[in-house]
Amino acid sequence: MTSPFTELLASKIRTALEQDWQNVIAVSEFIHANVEESSKEFACSARLTTELEHHGFTVEHGVAGMDTAFRASFGSPSAASTVAFVCEYDGLPPYGQSCGHNVVAAASYGAALALRPFADDLDLRVLVIGTPAEEGVGGKYILGDAGIFDDVDFAASIYPGMDDISASRTLAAHRLTIEAFGEPAHGAAHPELGVNALDGIILGFSAMAMLRPNLPPTARIHGIIEEGGIHPQVVPDYARATVVVRAADLIELAEVRSRVTRAFEQAIEAVGARSTVTPAQRCAEAVLGIEALAGLFDNALRVVGRTPQSTDQVAGAWSTDAGALSRRVPYLQPQIKMTTRSVPPHSHAFHAASVGPDAESCISDSAIALAAMAAEYASDPMVRAEVGSQFRQATTGRP
Repeated sequence: MTSPFTELLASKIRTALEQDWQNVIAVSEFIHANVEESSKEFACSARLTTELEHHGFTVEHGVAGMDTAFRASFGSPSAASTVAFVCEYDGLPPYGQSCGHNVVAAASYGAALALRPFADDLDLRVLVIGTPAEEGVGGKYILGDAGIFDDVDFAASIYPGMDDISASRTLAAHRLTIEAFGEPAHGAAHPELGVNALDGIILGFSAMAMLRPNLPPTARIHGIIEEGGIHPQVVPDYARATVVVRAADLIELAEVRSRVTRAFEQAIEAVGARSTVTPAQRCAEAVLGIEALAGLFDNALRVVGRTPQSTDQVAGAWSTDAGALSRRVPYLQPQIKMTTRSVPPHSHAFHAASVGPDAESCISDSAIALAAMAAEYASDPMVRAEVGSQFRQATTGRP
């Protein structure tokens, strides 16, 4: 059920957003057309910061030592509340903006612009924080460690997807680099004198596939072979794969990761090669849910005409670099429907869908709902207290 207050906020915010709507869409289309790799998003970061400065935001460039990160601020540092809308803008070449990061950035940018006229009355400071490399090293880890979010009361961004879910669940994830070391030999004259490292990696993938039916339903394991030899006439003496392990939480992740590691180690040993399995320095934690924030967004999303599903109806199977950040500051990352269920993220079709009428509807509804959520948070001391209490309970066990 929506409230008259939320409806009034959303109506005012929609009117404000309409004043800058063409600019918001132009930013989305620019990011979509300029697909830049993680940590190399120079053009997209520059476009966002230029527009934010033009609209009266004070921008800090290159924060936390990341060239393409930024923090933009509108309103008084002494305001009673500070909210941060998070932008992502890296692409996934050669698959383009196949995760819709142009939509993510435009929704956060639009929400911030729409809140500007009300910031003083709400006693609210609005931040836009540019977080590079979501598909790479994970900019939110680095910015969080550097204290960029330390003065934020809550942060939020959306993700375009196949469903409307106010409290979209995510999975913990960890990347493994698996190397096999064999011995080279002539592939025709004396293959028996070689040790085929590639065979070990291939056998490891087969062993991993055999694990899938026996894993928890929330687990996901997948990967690619990145190197499998140099010349076809030489027995490959070196092969390398990257595997991503995902699970519901860190405990389940550790169990699944251990089983995948053993599968590859034993497969590589079986062909006579040596193995090295190197976990990435950091793993992605599942985003910590704050029910009070999700409820605010759910109400706002219903006001703009959407009917969100509950998290119990849809199982999340994606991961993000926001998990650790959600343990530093209350964080919400809902999913907003942009495509049909036949158009999955990380596909060419999803890149194509990230511009056009459905993408624009996703951006508009998301921006209005994000801004209305922030306005209602700033307007109601009881809401602020409840969000803070739930966050403390989730992170420390104490309300």
